[in-house]
Amino acid sequence: MIRLLPEELRGLLARGEVVFSLKDAVRELLENALDAGAKRVRVELFGGGRERIVVEDDGEGIPFAELPLAVEPFATSKLQDPGMLPEGNSLRITTLGFRGQALYALRQAALLRIRSRPRFQVGGGLLLARGEWVEVREVPAPPGTRVEVVGWEGAGSEREVAELLRRYLLHYPWLSLAFFAEGEARLLFPGAGLKEAARLAFGRVLTERLLAVEREAGGMRLQGLLSGPQVSRTRPDLLFLAINGRPVAWPEGLLKTVRRAYRELLPEGHFPVGVLNLTLPLEAFRLRLDARKEEVAVLEEVEAFVEEGLREAFQRHNLARSLPEPRPLMPLSPPTPSGLPPLRYLGQFRGSYLLAEAGDTLYLVDQHAAHERVLYEEFQRRLKEEGLRELPYPVLVELSPAEEALLPERQEAWASLFALEAFGPGRVRLLAAPSFLHPYPLLLPEIFREALRGEGKSLTELLARLACLPAVKAGHPLSRAEGQALLDALLRCQTPWVCPHGRPTLLALKEEDLIRRFGRRSGARAGEEARPRRQEGSGQEEPWPQGG
Repeated sequence: MIRLLPEELRGLLARGEVVFSLKDAVRELLENALDAGAKRVRVELFGGGRERIVVEDDGEGIPFAELPLAVEPFATSKLQDPGMLPEGNSLRITTLGFRGQALYALRQAALLRIRSRPRFQVGGGLLLARGEWVEVREVPAPPGTRVEVVGWEGAGSEREVAELLRRYLLHYPWLSLAFFAEGEARLLFPGAGLKEAARLAFGRVLTERLLAVEREAGGMRLQGLLSGPQVSRTRPDLLFLAINGRPVAWPEGLLKTVRRAYRELLPEGHFPVGVLNLTLPLEAFRLRLDARKEEVAVLEEVEAFVEEGLREAFQRHNLARSLPEPRPLMPLSPPTPSGLPPLRYLGQFRGSYLLAEAGDTLYLVDQHAAHERVLYEEFQRRLKEEGLRELPYPVLVELSPAEEALLPERQEAWASLFALEAFGPGRVRLLAAPSFLHPYPLLLPEIFREALRGEGKSLTELLARLACLPAVKAGHPLSRAEGQALLDALLRCQTPWVCPHGRPTLLALKEEDLIRRFGRRSGARAGEEARPRRQEGSGQEEPWPQGG
């Protein structure tokens, strides 16, 4: 039942100003559908949303008699006991919406057309509203609600709406959702579950690296997917949270809890990728009552519950260290930057480290770090010698208003890698790029945005990040020829002893250290005991394998 809220609640809920962008408008209508128990939702944009926005659902619908009340200010069906104010003036809210302002605000900005019918009602109702004018008539209608916003003006783009819908599917993966723009399908999701929703949000390759997280205790429930130690970001921009179905910003304490659970698995200052969905008792969190409805505070018991859930997940996937690593008798040390001798490939350990020898020294080479160094210096050299080359085809990049505003400010950063031209509001065309980026046209927009946003603080850092992407990964087996080729390429680098991020590419272990650790009296050059013996009765002795 839709009812007007009392005056004391209107003041409490009116702290935040309602300001709509296209994304805000779609979000409010989508949340209304979800609160109505919808299992199927269809979102349509015409003219980029400025001509018409349509959100249609199969929810419980609005009774004919209550349609005029639905577009009045501070009128809502979502606070069934609006007089109850618990401690701290925090309402016991169980729905996504509660302010009763969304439809009223849309009515003030555009023509609002609402067609709705509850399943128990014979025939439906159609409401037309704009400003102070409201008209209601009876019409045939299927069960559910269809809201159309006609002639709405405001900032926003189709891409932002698509991102919003993919975010909500991470928290409502059972929802059947269709998104159309100008009559063409942009997103079709059949309610196939969290793993499929993650593929839409993060891509298929990254999703395969996400670990399932699930725990239930003390009236609290945790479900989600998080990346392991092989995937991380320096910002939590791809780490999403919902509490009782509401997408929210991360409370500072809870974000620190996640980092603490990962402390042995991720580099300092890095965050995982993924989504966590928390179901909590109403007394376990507090929701801020402003227009955005995104900020929450949770009890310490919730933080402890989440941390234990993450640790259990890591143990199930054998990622957490059960015992500290033993300290070596003498530390391994990176070679000095005075030059490296030729390295002879011996083998590969655990699919991640190359074993090589030179003189009386054994080298352990991190194959990913080494390949990063090789690619990084190759990118530097080619950029210096070749400069920018014209792309075979211009690449269109759509920019958010914030990114578009950064174009003049960040010109020095992006001009080192791209030549471009404006191509209408919020769009640019990339015309030229370094030749080593030409084979990756699908990556060019993201690389440009990264240079624009300044995520790589300098060209050096950006090239280092680019070198990391194609570098051979840990766990990838290499043949003898490939291993030797990588060692040879590393030796040709100007700075072979560290990767572009400052980690050592190789460690050295002197023969004298091995002699001491094994308790031997001499090494290979000092006596016959270390030489391979020829078996009696055998033919000519097989030589030691030669490199590459």
